[in-house]
Amino acid sequence: MLVKRGDSPVLNKMRDEIETQHPQITLFDTPHFYDTGVFNECEQMGCVMETLEIWKDVHPSIVTIPMQWDYKMPYGIVYAKNSSESVQTFIQMLESHLSAEKAESL
Repeated sequence: MLVKRGDSPVLNKMRDEIETQHPQITLFDTPHFYDTGVFNECEQMGCVMETLEIWKDVHPSIVTIPMQWDYKMPYGIVYAKNSSESVQTFIQMLESHLSAEKAESL
């Protein structure tokens, strides 16, 4: 199981590799966002599903195995456009921290 084509450039590349290098694998599309229903379906169908490590403990009958592939999934923070002052302060602090880390790595 893999997020449908077009939802993620990184997963599109992974899908391309699976389709070209491993044509014996049948891919099933998942909805844009994973939820417990998707994990239940995966477990009931006996499928393998691509997922992020953050989901490793979401389902009691599914085991997560880290993969050593060359794919990196960008991650981010979602917050309201009109967020509270404390959220805005947190975001500003995070941006400063990330900018400092980036400058140190150059």
